[in-house]
Formats: sequence, C-alpha cells, structure tokens
Amino acid sequence: MKLHRQPLYYGWIVAGAAGAIGFSNAASAISILTIFVVPMSDEFGWSRTAIAGATTVGAILGAALAPFIGRLVDRVGSRIVLVVSGTVIALACIYLSAMQTLLGFYLAFTASRIADQGGVKIGTSVSMGKWFQRYRGRATGLVFFAETAGVIALAPLTQLVIALWGWRTAWQGLGAVMLLVGVIPCALWMRRQPEDLGLAVDGDQPDADEGSDRPRPHGAGAEEPSLTLKEAARKPIFWMALGALFLGSTATAGPGLHLIPYLTEQGINVTVAVAAISVMSISGAVGALLAGVVADRVHPRWVMISLYLVSAGSLVLLVVTDTRFETFGYAILTGLANTGINTLAPLMWASDYGRGHLGAIHGVGRASQVLGFAVGPLAAGIAYDAAGSYREAFLVMAGITLVAAALLAAARTGPRVGQSQG
Repeated sequence: MKLHRQPLYYGWIVAGAAGAIGFSNAASAISILTIFVVPMSDEFGWSRTAIAGATTVGAILGAALAPFIGRLVDRVGSRIVLVVSGTVIALACIYLSAMQTLLGFYLAFTASRIADQGGVKIGTSVSMGKWFQRYRGRATGLVFFAETAGVIALAPLTQLVIALWGWRTAWQGLGAVMLLVGVIPCALWMRRQPEDLGLAVDGDQPDADEGSDRPRPHGAGAEEPSLTLKEAARKPIFWMALGALFLGSTATAGPGLHLIPYLTEQGINVTVAVAAISVMSISGAVGALLAGVVADRVHPRWVMISLYLVSAGSLVLLVVTDTRFETFGYAILTGLANTGINTLAPLMWASDYGRGHLGAIHGVGRASQVLGFAVGPLAAGIAYDAAGSYREAFLVMAGITLVAAALLAAARTGPRVGQSQG
C-alpha cells in the first residue's frame, strides 16, 4: 500500500501569520501598559483616572469602528486590516517613547487601542472563522495562545528594559517587535478565505465530509449555512448575548490597568506583581487552547458561562489578596477565564450564524466587548480616586460577571444556523 502525504492546508499558514501579529499585539495590551503606570506617573504626576482615560477613549473609538471593519474583512479579507493596524500600533509605540504631554499620550495610546480592538482582534478571529470549520475551535485557540504568549514573553522583558534603560526605550522595543514579528508575516502570507485560492474550507473536497467520521463543530454540515447581520439582529437572543459580552467585559477588564498598583498597595512586591502578569498570561494561553478544543465538542456558550463563574470567583479572591499565594491564585483563575472567554466569543457567533457574514456579526459583538473594556478600567479608576480603594468596585464587578453568565444561560435556546429558534 502506498501512503500519500497530504499537502499542508494553507489555513494553517494563515493561522501562523495571525498568531504572529497576535503575539506582537502585546504592545497594545493593558497587561503591558500597567507596567508603565508607575514610572510614567512618577515622571509626569498623572492620576490613575487620567491614564485610564486613554484606554477608554481608544476602546470607545475602536468599538465604533469595529462593525465597519468587520464588514471590510468580509469584503477584502484580513491582510489589509492587519497590516495597517499593526503599522499604526508600531508607530504609536515609537511616538510614546518620545511624548512629553498627557495629550501626546492620549493621541498615541488611543490610536494603538483603536488599531488593536477595532483591527487586530477582528482580523485574526475572523480569519480563523473563514478558513476553518471542523477545527475552528482549535485554530482560534492557537491564535489566542500566541496572543497570550506575547504577554508572557514581553511583560518581564518590558519590566527589565524599564529597569535598565527606562520606559521610553521599552516603548521603542515594543514597536520594533510589532513591525518585525507582526506586520511582515501578515503582509506576506495572510489571505481572505480558502475559496480565493481554489480551496475548500479545511482543505477538503466539497463533498469530503459526506460519510466522514471526523469531528464536526456543532451545527455544521457539509456546507455551513450563514445568517446575515440583519437576520441575526432580528432574534432576541442575539441582543442578550451582546449584553452579556458587554457586562462581562466591563467586569473582567476593570482590574487590568490597575492590577500592579493595587497589588503593590496590598503589600505585594512589584517583582511578584509583574510576575503575576506572566502567570496570568501562561494560564490564559492554556485557557485559550482548552477553550478551543472543548468548543469543538460543546457549544461555546456553555463554556463561556462556566468561565464567567470562574471570573466572578477570581474577583472576589482579588479583594482579599495580600499574599504571594493569593496573587498567583488570582492570576491563574483570571487568566483561564478572561482569555477563554475572548477565544470563545467569535466561536459562538460562528457556531450560531455561520462564516459567510462572520466579519459583520463578530464586528458588532466585538464592539460590545470593547465598550465593556472601555468602561471597566475607567470605573475602577474613578472609584479609586473617589474612595482611595478598589474593594467596592471589584466586588460590584464580581456581581456583574454573574449577571453576564445568567444572560448567556437565558440565551441558550438560540438557533444554530440552519435551525429554527426553539
């Protein structure tokens, strides 16, 4: 018998390019910005609310652009969106290394967050939904794994560079990483969808799945039907899911920008606090892979509900954290939950509404999440400046996370594509 080696499906090359820019996108992450909060505040005398405001403005504008960028990805593909977004982030980092005013910080970091939330996050997620059906969860999980791996690698490196050469040099290094590791691979290898290269999704022949015993994602047939954004928006469960994403994102993003300042005020050594970011990212990387694998077997919504419950527990733990053990416990729980939820959101849309208009639908879903990312850190900053404590804000956010889980559970009867609402 002769064994014929199957050629590598080009979708995995696309996944590699998406993972590369996801890795580099740590440059725009709140988990990286939090390392800059103390040295920048010491130099300029800025308040926590002032710094958080930049993340809020950028997130709001990113949310406003997300639906339009989602439609653009459906039309022209992810390559243009990712190359332009990555370039904007790199240039923003270079400018941050030289800025001298709060206005300059707002302009640069706002541009970076717009490109991140409105561009990179949508371009990478939708590209996986376009190129994969059978192993969509695994492919998306790998991309989010690479994204969290970027924070794992760059958080301690950023802290080291700040300690040795200052925070301005650290911003320069982050910009260089985005250009070299993120932008160039996307420019060379990213493509819109398999049909543009004469391929079928997953690299199969059009009828290859008939009689196949290979695993299928929930609701998927040989040809996956799709709903338009307008058709999806007619269903109440679509809006319930959007509400859950907004509330959950508000609560889970709240502590992010303030984590290192909060932990140090709780008596945690700054080195341990920064190490907690790496632990959180390692846990998140594991969470992304696990969430993707499980979502190929179980509807992503149920996995998200479970992770929202874990997130609520982690916020309660954070309120009482004052030891290294509790710090790392919080980091593990919140990393698993938050990265898992972000991985599952585009999978939920694809599972329910198909890949034909996934960019438009995920763009709206992403806008809902990004608005939550905007509100959470700002609310926590305002609470701190008003009361001198994060305790009450974090407890309220734990309760909000439970509400998000309840909304998703109530939306459990949502139709998968090709099915009627029941």
